Amino acid sequence: MKSETLFRVLVAGVLTVAPTLLFLGLWRGLMALRDDDLVNRTMNGEFGSVPNSLLRPGLPGSSKASRDPLTANRPGTSLRCRTCDAENPSYADYCGNCLERIR
Repeated sequence: MKSETLFRVLVAGVLTVAPTLLFLGLWRGLMALRDDDLVNRTMNGEFGSVPNSLLRPGLPGSSKASRDPLTANRPGTSLRCRTCDAENPSYADYCGNCLERIR
């Protein structure tokens, strides 16, 4: 019985410490990637800029994105709340500030 208790305590100790050690290893690995020379060279523009032809139609700046209701928060397309005078996107039904119905 004593060996079974010792085994259970050992397993509990490993299961308690292992996630912490794995997280710290992941953290140090991510910090090493962040400080890598390749990241610095890319940020300095050594490999050139991304050509416009690689942009997909759904990205901001394309013609399809301007019709997207989630990106319609541009001047002239917003609604004002009658209660608190807060500016809300045109697709909103309720005010984001006071939660009153807009329409």
